Formats: sequence, C-alpha cells, structure tokens
Amino acid sequence: MTQTDPHGVITLHLNGVEQIVRANLNLAELLILSDLPTQGVAIVVNDTVVPRSRWMHAVCQADDNITVFSAVAGG
Repeated sequence: MTQTDPHGVITLHLNGVEQIVRANLNLAELLILSDLPTQGVAIVVNDTVVPRSRWMHAVCQADDNITVFSAVAGG
C-alpha cells in the first residue's frame, strides 16, 4: 500500500477507473463526489462488502479497489 501523497490526495480505483481523491474521504463522500447514487447500491472494497451503516466511517485508502453495484432484489 502506498502512503498518502504529501498534497493530501490518494489514488484508488473506483469501478475499475483510477481516481485521485483527497485523503481521509469516506465512502459516503466518495459516492457523492463521484455523482453516484447513494440509495439502492452496495459497495465492495477490496473484495469485502461494506455495510451502509459503515459508509460514513470507512475511510478510503491508497490503492483501494472500490466497486459500486446496483442492488437488485428478485429471484
């Protein structure tokens, strides 16, 4: 894992696209800043599903692989 850039930014991958974002950004903020929906989605960080209740507390780290999925119910 790389260290935080001295300018206060980190690099991560969001839905397969490299993004440069400010350090200490939480998942909820990342969705808003990326113009992604905050309802009806699930977030996976480094192959681990992050519950919605943790989005405000889960801080993005350098080199994270973050995928936002549309949550679909059905059978």
